[in-house]
Amino acid sequence: MEEYLIFAAIGGLIFLTLFINSVAEAYEQKQREKRLKILSIKRGLDNISDLLSRLQHCEIGKDVRELLLNEVMARIEAIQRIDSHFGGIQALIEEAGESEKKEKNTSDSDGFAVKDEREFKIKLLALGHLIRLLNTRAWYTRVKAEQLKELIRNIKLLRCEKIFQFYADKANIEAQNKKYLVAQENYRYILHILNSSGLNDHPRIIELIEQANFMLNQIVVDMSTHMRNLSSNNNNENQEQENEAPEGGEKNHESSEQSD
Repeated sequence: MEEYLIFAAIGGLIFLTLFINSVAEAYEQKQREKRLKILSIKRGLDNISDLLSRLQHCEIGKDVRELLLNEVMARIEAIQRIDSHFGGIQALIEEAGESEKKEKNTSDSDGFAVKDEREFKIKLLALGHLIRLLNTRAWYTRVKAEQLKELIRNIKLLRCEKIFQFYADKANIEAQNKKYLVAQENYRYILHILNSSGLNDHPRIIELIEQANFMLNQIVVDMSTHMRNLSSNNNNENQEQENEAPEGGEKNHESSEQSD
């Protein structure tokens, strides 16, 4: 009987140990899952905060800015719900407050001014990142799919307009410097972007495509005129040289007679 009790006690201890280990392992697994989820949310949070900074003076509109700021706060609240004792939550709240202040002081009336093509391309990359973000469904903010679709359409239109403006100005400068082939390449790039934008039915895009085609044709005409003028000038110069040649020959002939 005593041996039975001893075996039962040992079995009970083993079972209790296994149970405690199982509970501890389950708890640790749950904690790992929570940490991974928080890290995932925080990575997205950092990306949005960085994007907001890069989108300053990009004329993206008040609705988009408010959506991104709301998403920042929604993600912070999601982290708090997962772990109310998360150590970095206060720092995240302070960063969100700073971002909100910056956005309130940011005015799209300052325009899309850029110093050079490098800075312009950096802003285009930011707009592209924004379009991809709006295309995702991983939103903690309550936002309707129709609203996201409309915002994406507006950002794509903005991107097309800025590309047209920048490269059309660049093409016109090249054309003024008689670099017609380079100017044509700029307009062909514009047409490629417009035609592949997915907004071919938008009245503004249709208008820009017509303008780009008109300017491209005009550059072709200007280049042909320039080439004809160059050819004509070369012919005139050759003719003048031919006309001068006999006079020189006669003079040489007269001088030779006088020497005789």
